[in-house]
Amino acid sequence: MAPLFNIAPKRALGIHVGPAQIKLVEIERVREPVIVNMIWEETPPEAYVGNRLENPSALASALIRILQTHRIKTKIAIGAVDGSEVITRNIVLPNMPIKELRKAILFETEASLPSGTGDNVLDYSILRIFTSDDDKAEKVEALIVSAQKQPLGLMVEAFLEAGLRPIALDLTPVAALRAEKRSPAIMERGGEFIQITINDKCTDLTIVFDHEARILRSIPIGSVGFVDALGQKHLFDAGLADDEGKTAAQMAAEDEDLGIEEDGDKLEFGAFGEDPFSAEMTIGEEVEVQESVGELDELARLNPLMTELVDETLNTIRYGQSFGKDRSEISYGVLNGYYPYGENFIRSMSDKLGIPIIPGDPLSGVDIVDTGIREDLVKYFAPDFSCAVGLALRGIHQFG
Repeated sequence: MAPLFNIAPKRALGIHVGPAQIKLVEIERVREPVIVNMIWEETPPEAYVGNRLENPSALASALIRILQTHRIKTKIAIGAVDGSEVITRNIVLPNMPIKELRKAILFETEASLPSGTGDNVLDYSILRIFTSDDDKAEKVEALIVSAQKQPLGLMVEAFLEAGLRPIALDLTPVAALRAEKRSPAIMERGGEFIQITINDKCTDLTIVFDHEARILRSIPIGSVGFVDALGQKHLFDAGLADDEGKTAAQMAAEDEDLGIEEDGDKLEFGAFGEDPFSAEMTIGEEVEVQESVGELDELARLNPLMTELVDETLNTIRYGQSFGKDRSEISYGVLNGYYPYGENFIRSMSDKLGIPIIPGDPLSGVDIVDTGIREDLVKYFAPDFSCAVGLALRGIHQFG
Protein backbone atom coordinates (compact mmCIF):
# COMPACT_ATOMS: atom_id res chain seq x y z
CA MET A 1 0.00 0.00 0.00
CA ALA A 2 1.30 3.45 -0.91
CA PRO A 3 2.01 5.73 2.05
CA LEU A 4 -0.59 8.38 2.86
CA PHE A 5 2.05 11.09 2.64
CA ASN A 6 5.27 11.07 0.66
CA ILE A 7 7.78 12.58 3.07
CA ALA A 8 11.35 13.16 2.02
CA PRO A 9 13.92 11.69 4.41
CA LYS A 10 15.41 14.17 6.86
CA ARG A 11 18.97 13.02 6.12
CA ALA A 12 20.56 11.35 3.12
CA LEU A 13 24.01 10.25 2.01
CA GLY A 14 25.52 11.08 -1.37
CA ILE A 15 28.30 8.58 -2.15
CA HIS A 16 30.54 9.03 -5.20
CA VAL A 17 32.86 6.05 -5.59
CA GLY A 18 35.66 5.70 -8.12
CA PRO A 19 38.76 3.53 -8.51
CA ALA A 20 40.80 6.09 -6.53
CA GLN A 21 38.42 7.99 -4.25
CA ILE A 22 35.37 7.57 -2.05
CA LYS A 23 33.57 10.85 -1.41
CA LEU A 24 30.66 10.84 1.02
CA VAL A 25 28.45 13.79 1.96
CA GLU A 26 25.66 13.65 4.52
CA ILE A 27 23.02 16.36 4.24
CA GLU A 28 20.21 17.15 6.65
CA ARG A 29 17.00 18.84 5.54
CA VAL A 30 16.13 21.72 7.83
CA ARG A 31 14.96 25.07 6.42
CA GLU A 32 17.98 25.02 4.15
CA PRO A 33 20.08 21.93 3.44
CA VAL A 34 22.85 21.45 6.00
CA ILE A 35 26.00 19.42 5.37
CA VAL A 36 26.79 17.49 8.53
CA ASN A 37 29.55 15.25 7.14
CA MET A 38 32.08 15.49 4.32
CA ILE A 39 34.44 12.53 3.97
CA TRP A 40 37.13 11.88 1.39
CA GLU A 41 39.15 8.65 1.49
CA GLU A 42 41.07 6.28 -0.72
CA THR A 43 39.14 3.49 -2.41
CA PRO A 44 40.47 0.06 -1.33
CA PRO A 45 42.77 -0.99 -4.19
CA GLU A 46 41.33 -4.51 -4.15
CA ALA A 47 37.81 -3.19 -4.85
CA TYR A 48 38.50 -2.22 -8.46
CA VAL A 49 40.16 -3.94 -11.39
CA GLY A 50 41.05 -1.13 -13.76
CA ASN A 51 37.97 1.07 -14.05
CA ARG A 52 35.47 -1.57 -12.98
CA LEU A 53 34.18 -2.42 -9.52
CA GLU A 54 34.87 -6.16 -9.07
CA ASN A 55 34.92 -6.68 -5.30
CA PRO A 56 31.83 -5.12 -3.69
CA SER A 57 32.70 -6.65 -0.30
CA ALA A 58 35.95 -4.66 -0.17
CA LEU A 59 34.03 -1.47 -0.92
CA ALA A 60 31.37 -2.39 1.65
CA SER A 61 34.03 -2.89 4.32
CA ALA A 62 35.44 0.59 3.60
CA LEU A 63 31.96 2.12 3.78
CA ILE A 64 31.23 0.34 7.08
CA ARG A 65 34.48 1.68 8.54
CA ILE A 66 33.67 5.21 7.36
CA LEU A 67 30.15 5.08 8.82
CA GLN A 68 31.39 3.73 12.16
CA THR A 69 34.35 6.09 12.44
CA HIS A 70 32.19 9.15 11.81
CA ARG A 71 29.21 7.78 13.76
CA ILE A 72 26.87 8.13 10.81
CA LYS A 73 23.44 6.58 11.43
CA THR A 74 21.79 7.68 8.16
CA LYS A 75 20.89 4.74 5.90
CA ILE A 76 19.27 6.46 2.88
CA ALA A 77 21.95 6.63 0.19
CA ILE A 78 22.30 7.54 -3.49
CA GLY A 79 25.27 6.47 -5.55
CA ALA A 80 26.67 7.66 -8.87
CA VAL A 81 27.60 6.21 -12.24
CA ASP A 82 30.26 8.08 -14.23
CA GLY A 83 29.57 8.96 -17.84
CA SER A 84 32.05 6.35 -19.05
CA GLU A 85 29.70 3.65 -17.73
CA VAL A 86 26.73 4.70 -19.88
CA ILE A 87 25.80 5.34 -23.50
CA THR A 88 23.58 8.34 -24.18
CA ARG A 89 21.70 9.70 -27.17
CA ASN A 90 19.47 12.70 -27.79
CA ILE A 91 16.28 11.98 -29.74
CA VAL A 92 13.43 14.17 -30.99
CA LEU A 93 9.88 12.86 -31.35
CA PRO A 94 6.47 14.39 -32.16
CA ASN A 95 4.60 15.40 -29.03
CA MET A 96 1.81 13.03 -28.03
CA PRO A 97 -0.13 11.95 -24.93
CA ILE A 98 2.20 10.89 -22.13
CA LYS A 99 1.42 7.15 -22.25
CA GLU A 100 2.06 7.01 -25.98
CA LEU A 101 5.13 9.20 -25.58
CA ARG A 102 6.64 6.84 -23.02
CA LYS A 103 6.10 3.88 -25.33
CA ALA A 104 7.64 5.77 -28.26
CA ILE A 105 10.68 6.82 -26.19
CA LEU A 106 11.25 3.28 -24.93
CA PHE A 107 10.89 1.94 -28.48
CA GLU A 108 13.46 4.46 -29.73
CA THR A 109 15.71 3.68 -26.77
CA GLU A 110 15.71 -0.03 -27.51
CA ALA A 111 16.27 0.66 -31.20
CA SER A 112 19.05 3.24 -30.72
CA LEU A 113 21.00 1.87 -27.76
CA PRO A 114 22.39 -1.58 -27.03
CA SER A 115 20.14 -3.59 -24.78
CA GLY A 116 21.72 -7.03 -25.25
CA THR A 117 19.70 -9.87 -23.80
CA GLY A 118 18.49 -8.21 -20.67
CA ASP A 119 22.01 -7.32 -19.55
CA ASN A 120 21.47 -3.57 -19.86
CA VAL A 121 19.32 -1.02 -18.08
CA LEU A 122 17.53 1.48 -20.31
CA ASP A 123 16.31 4.84 -19.04
CA TYR A 124 15.29 8.22 -20.38
CA SER A 125 14.58 11.82 -19.37
CA ILE A 126 12.32 14.29 -21.18
CA LEU A 127 14.39 17.44 -21.68
CA ARG A 128 11.96 19.86 -23.30
CA ILE A 129 8.86 20.37 -25.41
CA PHE A 130 9.32 22.86 -28.24
CA THR A 131 7.90 24.03 -31.57
CA SER A 132 9.95 23.03 -34.59
CA ASP A 133 11.11 25.86 -36.85
CA ASP A 134 10.85 23.55 -39.88
CA ASP A 135 7.25 22.36 -39.77
CA LYS A 136 5.91 24.35 -36.76
CA ALA A 137 4.93 21.06 -35.14
CA GLU A 138 5.28 20.49 -31.39
CA LYS A 139 8.21 18.20 -30.64
CA VAL A 140 9.72 16.51 -27.61
CA GLU A 141 13.47 16.19 -26.99
CA ALA A 142 14.54 13.32 -24.75
CA LEU A 143 17.85 12.02 -23.44
CA ILE A 144 18.04 8.22 -23.56
CA VAL A 145 20.55 6.19 -21.56
CA SER A 146 21.82 2.59 -21.55
CA ALA A 147 24.02 1.08 -18.83
CA GLN A 148 25.22 -2.45 -18.14
CA LYS A 149 23.45 -4.12 -15.24
CA GLN A 150 26.48 -5.81 -13.69
CA PRO A 151 28.47 -2.74 -12.48
CA LEU A 152 25.24 -1.12 -11.28
CA GLY A 153 24.31 -4.28 -9.41
CA LEU A 154 27.74 -4.56 -7.79
CA MET A 155 27.51 -0.97 -6.54
CA VAL A 156 24.08 -1.61 -5.07
CA GLU A 157 25.37 -4.85 -3.54
CA ALA A 158 28.20 -2.97 -1.81
CA PHE A 159 25.75 -0.42 -0.38
CA LEU A 160 23.41 -3.12 0.90
CA GLU A 161 26.29 -5.09 2.44
CA ALA A 162 27.34 -1.89 4.24
CA GLY A 163 23.87 -1.69 5.80
CA LEU A 164 22.72 1.21 3.62
CA ARG A 165 19.41 1.65 1.84
CA PRO A 166 20.21 2.73 -1.74
CA ILE A 167 17.21 4.49 -3.29
CA ALA A 168 18.76 5.46 -6.64
CA LEU A 169 21.84 5.58 -8.82
CA ASP A 170 22.39 8.88 -10.59
CA LEU A 171 24.68 10.05 -13.38
CA THR A 172 27.77 11.80 -12.02
CA PRO A 173 27.49 14.90 -14.26
CA VAL A 174 23.76 15.26 -13.57
CA ALA A 175 24.33 15.04 -9.80
CA ALA A 176 27.19 17.55 -10.02
CA LEU A 177 25.00 19.96 -11.98
CA ARG A 178 22.26 19.66 -9.34
CA ALA A 179 24.69 21.13 -6.82
CA GLU A 180 26.42 23.58 -9.16
CA LYS A 181 23.37 25.36 -10.56
CA ARG A 182 22.68 26.84 -7.13
CA SER A 183 25.91 28.82 -7.47
CA PRO A 184 25.55 32.64 -7.65
CA ALA A 185 28.19 32.73 -10.39
CA ILE A 186 26.04 30.51 -12.61
CA MET A 187 22.85 32.33 -11.68
CA GLU A 188 24.44 35.63 -12.72
CA ARG A 189 26.02 34.35 -15.94
CA GLY A 190 23.07 32.34 -17.18
CA GLY A 191 22.26 28.71 -17.77
CA GLU A 192 24.21 28.08 -21.00
CA PHE A 193 27.65 26.62 -20.30
CA ILE A 194 29.77 23.50 -20.41
CA GLN A 195 30.40 21.58 -17.20
CA ILE A 196 33.75 19.75 -17.05
CA THR A 197 33.70 17.06 -14.35
CA ILE A 198 37.06 15.35 -13.80
CA ASN A 199 36.43 11.94 -12.23
CA ASP A 200 39.03 9.34 -11.29
CA LYS A 201 39.30 7.67 -14.69
CA CYS A 202 37.20 9.82 -17.02
CA THR A 203 36.02 13.36 -17.58
CA ASP A 204 32.32 14.00 -18.15
CA LEU A 205 31.53 16.89 -20.50
CA THR A 206 28.02 18.26 -20.11
CA ILE A 207 26.38 20.91 -22.27
CA VAL A 208 23.89 22.81 -20.11
CA PHE A 209 20.97 24.83 -21.46
CA ASP A 210 18.38 26.50 -19.23
CA HIS A 211 20.12 24.94 -16.22
CA GLU A 212 19.47 21.40 -17.46
CA ALA A 213 21.92 18.79 -18.78
CA ARG A 214 21.15 18.39 -22.48
CA ILE A 215 24.20 16.73 -24.02
CA LEU A 216 26.53 14.31 -22.20
CA ARG A 217 29.90 13.00 -23.35
CA SER A 218 32.64 11.15 -21.50
CA ILE A 219 36.32 10.93 -22.44
CA PRO A 220 38.98 8.61 -20.93
CA ILE A 221 41.02 11.31 -19.19
CA GLY A 222 40.76 11.51 -15.41
CA SER A 223 42.47 12.73 -12.28
CA VAL A 224 44.45 9.49 -12.01
CA GLY A 225 46.12 10.34 -15.31
CA PHE A 226 47.00 13.83 -14.10
CA VAL A 227 48.58 12.76 -10.82
CA ASP A 228 50.39 9.89 -12.56
CA ALA A 229 51.86 12.36 -15.05
CA LEU A 230 53.12 14.40 -12.09
CA GLY A 231 54.53 11.31 -10.36
CA GLN A 232 52.23 11.90 -7.40
CA LYS A 233 49.18 10.39 -5.74
CA HIS A 234 45.70 11.57 -4.86
CA LEU A 235 45.49 13.53 -1.63
CA PHE A 236 43.32 11.94 1.04
CA ASP A 237 42.20 12.86 4.52
CA ALA A 238 44.13 10.02 6.15
CA GLY A 239 44.11 10.35 9.93
CA LEU A 240 41.13 12.71 9.90
CA ALA A 241 39.44 10.84 12.75
CA ASP A 242 40.63 8.70 15.64
CA ASP A 243 39.04 5.54 17.03
CA GLU A 244 36.70 7.54 19.28
CA GLY A 245 35.32 9.55 16.39
CA LYS A 246 37.20 12.75 17.20
CA THR A 247 38.45 14.57 14.18
CA ALA A 248 42.00 15.73 13.74
CA ALA A 249 40.86 19.32 14.16
CA GLN A 250 39.13 18.51 17.45
CA MET A 251 42.14 16.63 18.76
CA ALA A 252 44.41 19.46 17.71
CA ALA A 253 42.24 21.99 19.49
CA GLU A 254 42.54 19.92 22.65
CA ASP A 255 46.33 19.78 22.35
CA GLU A 256 48.32 22.88 23.29
CA ASP A 257 50.93 22.45 20.59
CA LEU A 258 48.31 21.65 17.90
CA GLY A 259 50.48 18.73 16.73
CA ILE A 260 50.38 15.00 16.38
CA GLU A 261 53.05 12.58 17.48
CA GLU A 262 55.18 10.97 14.83
CA ASP A 263 54.46 7.24 14.66
CA GLY A 264 56.28 6.39 11.45
CA ASP A 265 53.09 6.27 9.36
CA LYS A 266 53.27 9.37 7.23
CA LEU A 267 50.29 10.83 5.47
CA GLU A 268 50.23 10.52 1.72
CA PHE A 269 50.67 13.86 0.01
CA GLY A 270 49.17 14.48 -3.40
CA ALA A 271 49.13 16.86 -6.31
CA PHE A 272 48.07 19.74 -4.09
CA GLY A 273 51.35 19.64 -2.16
CA GLU A 274 51.35 19.47 1.65
CA ASP A 275 48.47 17.52 3.13
CA PRO A 276 46.01 20.23 4.27
CA PHE A 277 44.10 17.77 6.44
CA SER A 278 47.12 17.14 8.66
CA ALA A 279 46.66 18.28 12.26
CA GLU A 280 50.18 19.72 12.09
CA MET A 281 48.83 22.75 10.26
CA THR A 282 47.87 25.73 12.40
CA ILE A 283 44.12 26.23 12.73
CA GLY A 284 44.25 29.87 11.60
CA GLU A 285 46.53 29.19 8.66
CA GLU A 286 45.13 30.07 5.22
CA VAL A 287 45.37 27.85 2.17
CA GLU A 288 47.66 29.45 -0.35
CA VAL A 289 47.51 28.70 -4.06
CA GLN A 290 51.11 28.41 -5.07
CA GLU A 291 52.12 30.20 -8.27
CA SER A 292 55.76 29.32 -8.21
CA VAL A 293 57.83 28.75 -11.32
CA GLY A 294 58.25 25.13 -10.23
CA GLU A 295 54.49 24.61 -10.13
CA LEU A 296 54.02 26.16 -13.54
CA ASP A 297 56.78 23.91 -14.86
CA GLU A 298 54.96 20.91 -13.45
CA LEU A 299 51.73 22.08 -15.08
CA ALA A 300 53.60 22.03 -18.38
CA ARG A 301 54.13 18.29 -17.85
CA LEU A 302 50.37 17.91 -18.11
CA ASN A 303 50.26 19.53 -21.56
CA PRO A 304 49.62 16.32 -23.56
CA LEU A 305 46.65 15.39 -21.36
CA MET A 306 45.37 18.96 -21.18
CA THR A 307 45.64 19.36 -24.95
CA GLU A 308 43.50 16.27 -25.47
CA LEU A 309 41.03 17.42 -22.81
CA VAL A 310 40.79 20.88 -24.40
CA ASP A 311 40.34 19.47 -27.92
CA GLU A 312 37.52 17.18 -26.81
CA THR A 313 35.91 20.00 -24.83
CA LEU A 314 35.99 22.30 -27.87
CA ASN A 315 34.49 19.55 -30.04
CA THR A 316 31.70 19.10 -27.50
CA ILE A 317 31.05 22.85 -27.40
CA ARG A 318 30.85 23.02 -31.20
CA TYR A 319 28.43 20.11 -31.28
CA GLY A 320 26.30 21.68 -28.55
CA GLN A 321 26.10 24.99 -30.39
CA SER A 322 25.08 23.30 -33.63
CA PHE A 323 22.51 20.98 -32.08
CA GLY A 324 19.29 22.84 -32.85
CA LYS A 325 18.64 26.41 -33.93
CA ASP A 326 17.50 27.80 -30.60
CA ARG A 327 20.80 27.26 -28.82
CA SER A 328 22.61 30.12 -27.15
CA GLU A 329 26.35 30.67 -27.33
CA ILE A 330 28.26 28.61 -24.77
CA SER A 331 30.43 31.36 -23.38
CA TYR A 332 31.93 29.86 -20.20
CA GLY A 333 32.69 26.62 -18.41
CA VAL A 334 32.43 25.21 -14.89
CA LEU A 335 35.22 22.92 -13.70
CA ASN A 336 34.61 20.43 -10.92
CA GLY A 337 36.05 17.14 -9.75
CA TYR A 338 39.68 16.60 -8.74
CA TYR A 339 42.37 18.59 -10.52
CA PRO A 340 45.87 19.73 -9.47
CA TYR A 341 47.08 23.24 -8.67
CA GLY A 342 43.74 24.96 -8.30
CA GLU A 343 43.68 28.40 -9.89
CA ASN A 344 46.72 27.74 -12.09
CA PHE A 345 45.00 24.71 -13.62
CA ILE A 346 41.81 26.71 -14.14
CA ARG A 347 43.69 29.60 -15.71
CA SER A 348 45.52 27.26 -18.06
CA MET A 349 42.26 25.60 -19.13
CA SER A 350 40.65 28.99 -19.70
CA ASP A 351 43.57 30.20 -21.83
CA LYS A 352 43.52 27.06 -23.96
CA LEU A 353 39.73 27.00 -24.40
CA GLY A 354 39.41 30.72 -25.04
CA ILE A 355 36.46 31.08 -22.63
CA PRO A 356 36.25 31.89 -18.92
CA ILE A 357 36.41 28.85 -16.64
CA ILE A 358 35.08 29.12 -13.11
CA PRO A 359 35.68 26.59 -10.31
CA GLY A 360 32.81 24.45 -9.12
CA ASP A 361 30.88 25.81 -6.17
CA PRO A 362 28.59 23.03 -4.90
CA LEU A 363 28.34 24.48 -1.38
CA SER A 364 26.24 27.49 -2.40
CA GLY A 365 22.85 27.47 -0.77
CA VAL A 366 23.83 24.95 1.89
CA ASP A 367 25.02 25.45 5.44
CA ILE A 368 27.92 23.46 6.87
CA VAL A 369 28.28 22.38 10.48
CA ASP A 370 31.59 21.36 12.03
CA THR A 371 32.72 18.49 9.82
CA GLY A 372 36.18 18.34 11.38
CA ILE A 373 37.73 19.99 8.32
CA ARG A 374 38.59 23.69 8.47
CA GLU A 375 36.17 25.96 6.65
CA ASP A 376 38.81 27.32 4.27
CA LEU A 377 39.87 23.79 3.33
CA VAL A 378 36.28 22.72 2.73
CA LYS A 379 35.88 25.64 0.35
CA TYR A 380 39.21 24.98 -1.37
CA PHE A 381 38.42 21.31 -2.08
CA ALA A 382 34.71 21.84 -2.68
CA PRO A 383 34.77 21.15 -6.47
CA ASP A 384 35.65 17.51 -5.81
CA PHE A 385 32.46 17.11 -3.77
CA SER A 386 30.06 18.41 -6.46
CA CYS A 387 28.70 14.98 -7.33
CA ALA A 388 28.37 13.79 -3.73
CA VAL A 389 26.59 17.00 -2.70
CA GLY A 390 24.21 16.71 -5.65
CA LEU A 391 23.45 13.10 -4.78
CA ALA A 392 22.64 13.94 -1.15
CA LEU A 393 20.47 16.87 -2.26
CA ARG A 394 18.44 14.51 -4.41
CA GLY A 395 18.09 12.20 -1.42
CA ILE A 396 16.50 14.77 0.90
CA HIS A 397 14.22 16.03 -1.89
CA GLN A 398 13.37 12.57 -3.24
CA PHE A 399 9.64 13.17 -2.90
CA GLY A 400 9.78 16.97 -3.07
